[in-house]
Amino acid sequence: MPHNGTKNAQSGATLYSTMANLLFSHQQLLHEKFLQTDLGQIYLAIPFEKLAATIPAPPSTKSGMGRKPWFDVKGGLALMLLKHYLQMSDELLIERINTDWSMQLFCGILLRPDERIRDTNLPSWWRTYIGKYLNIDAMQLELARYWKPFMEHTGVGMQDATCYESRISYPTDVKLLWNCCNETYLLVQEQRRKLKLRKTRMNYTRQKEYFQSYQKTRKKTRRKEKKLRKRLLKFLLKLLQHQQALQPAGSLSAKKKTKLHSIIKVYEQQHNKLYGQSSEIKNRIVSLSKPYIRPIVRGKETKTVEFGAKVNMLQIDGINFIEHLSYDAFNEGTRMQSGIYLQRKLFGKSTHQSADQIYATNANRRYCRENNIANNFIPKGKQKIRHIEQSAALRKTLNIARSTILEGSFGNEKNHYLLQKIPARNQITETCWIFFGIITSNAVNIANRIAASAQQSRAA
Repeated sequence: MPHNGTKNAQSGATLYSTMANLLFSHQQLLHEKFLQTDLGQIYLAIPFEKLAATIPAPPSTKSGMGRKPWFDVKGGLALMLLKHYLQMSDELLIERINTDWSMQLFCGILLRPDERIRDTNLPSWWRTYIGKYLNIDAMQLELARYWKPFMEHTGVGMQDATCYESRISYPTDVKLLWNCCNETYLLVQEQRRKLKLRKTRMNYTRQKEYFQSYQKTRKKTRRKEKKLRKRLLKFLLKLLQHQQALQPAGSLSAKKKTKLHSIIKVYEQQHNKLYGQSSEIKNRIVSLSKPYIRPIVRGKETKTVEFGAKVNMLQIDGINFIEHLSYDAFNEGTRMQSGIYLQRKLFGKSTHQSADQIYATNANRRYCRENNIANNFIPKGKQKIRHIEQSAALRKTLNIARSTILEGSFGNEKNHYLLQKIPARNQITETCWIFFGIITSNAVNIANRIAASAQQSRAA
């Protein structure tokens, strides 16, 4: 007589087999149900085939060797969109995909009941890979072609600049110098250990006490700060000289060589600031882990300086497109003509432009007048009374649209699509992170328009 445990095992195996057969025999029905969900509507708003054509397939998908890819390029793009739409960590995103069939279909796969993705680093790997081949202009062109039937006022453009801040601690000269000292000291100790030498007798502990004592001080005077900066600069110079004597920079790994180059650059900048003629630093490094980040002076009441990528944004009918993205500060007033060119490239025409007053330069005014582009700039000189009333009403309409729709979209992206503080670790992944956050926000907007249009057609 069979044991009860054997009966349970047999019934469990039978149930498992039945569930598997039911699941894979109704894939078409699942796909139809998927398109009725919110994720399905967003899936319909993205031309995955066209976007995937701009990125080459990974070598593993061609050869079948190496790690299991799980996703193709379309799946990798969908994974990036899911990340920003659901606002999840990489690990939690993979867990949700393992248990949610609609998310699997969004990424172009359907796991068997016995399959499970255990690689929680998969979203990060795809972010790095897509970032290497990311062509923002080509992708935005394909998206504009696909979204154009769902957009009405394609001749009206609005431009403004915003900063997508990077997740770094607020930089000060003292903290930056101490981080350089600490990293160089660790590098020296590692090199001495490889050479089988005892630890260096440099007074690292004393310098650490000086730094911690200053950080705990409630009132940090300029005199104390300058004194500590001099001390840390002297200590950093000794460490760099000792490191160079132990091992030339050419024998270091690429990662350590890059970090050492950044440390030397920080030393030069801080030394010139302290002992040089001018306190202004060009191409100033504010983070040792992200040396590409620059301070962006914004002049806001709450934040005078921001640290991250500055983006000149072009908005057309509520949809945002990146006109220029840079980690260096730039004057957005010089980008207006480039924004008009981008609008013509994407949609063929530009009849109205709304921008902040920093864009109202003589060159931009002349360009708009020569190309018959109406704008919201306050006119110069005397005008006829009838033209004053007409232009005032138009300027008011364009100003309200820019200050509410365009600037409101910045807050929506930062609060709801993981663009508040970018936690990416390098410039490639940070640019990819920003781009897909903006595209996800646009896709949700377009999906709502598609759903509203379908509802109206059914009602008619």
